[in-house]
Amino acid sequence: MQIYKDFNYRLREYILKKHGSVSAFCRSSGIKYPAQMTPYLKGQSVPGKKMLEKLEKDGADIDWILHGKKNNTVCGLGTRLMTSGYKVEMEQIMRRMRLLCQQMDDTLGTPFEAYCVLGQDLVLDEFTTAFETFLGYEKGALRGVSFSEMIHPEERPLVEEAFISSRSGSSAASDLVNRFRMADDRYVRVEWCFYANNFGYADAREYVVLLGKKIAQGSDF
Repeated sequence: MQIYKDFNYRLREYILKKHGSVSAFCRSSGIKYPAQMTPYLKGQSVPGKKMLEKLEKDGADIDWILHGKKNNTVCGLGTRLMTSGYKVEMEQIMRRMRLLCQQMDDTLGTPFEAYCVLGQDLVLDEFTTAFETFLGYEKGALRGVSFSEMIHPEERPLVEEAFISSRSGSSAASDLVNRFRMADDRYVRVEWCFYANNFGYADAREYVVLLGKKIAQGSDF
C-alpha cells in the first residue's frame, strides 16, 4: 500500500474538482450507490480494474491518482517549475485537510450520535447506519436525499444560509438546534454542527455533519 500513499486524497481532489461532489461523479460514471466509493476515499482499498476503467474513461490521470506522478512526457524547465508549483499547492491542501481532521478530533470530546458527509450540493453522500436509525429511517432510505429536505421548512432558509456563510472562510458552525424530519413525518429538535472542508480551488468543498442529542421528546411535533 506504500506505493499508493495518499491516493485517496488525490482521488477525492480529482472528483471534487471535476464534478463538485461524489454523487455527481457516480451519476456521470454509472455508479449506482455513492457509498461504493467510501473505501477508496478513506484509503481503505485501492480502486480495482473496473473502477480504474471508469476513472480513465472520465478523463482521470490514473498514474497521478495512484502514485502522485503526472503522466507527462515533457521534461523541460517550464514543466519542472509548473510541477513544483503544483506540489506546493497540494501540500497546502493536505495541510488544510490535516487541520480539519485535528479540529474534528478536538471536537469529538463532545458526544455525538451520528454523522454524515455532504457534497457541495448538500446531498447525502456518506453516512453511518446510525444516522438513519437516529431519525427512525430504514437502511438506505436517505441515500441521495438533500440534507435541506431533512430540516423543517420554517428553519430551512437559515440552515442553507449557514452553509453558504461557511464558503466565505468560516470552517464550522457550532451549537445549532433545528427540527429534523423523522421517518414518520414528525419533527424533532436536534443539536448538531457541521464542518466545511474547503479545497484549494473554487466551488469545491464537502461538509461533515455531526448530530448530537435530541431535545426532550415532548418537543416533537
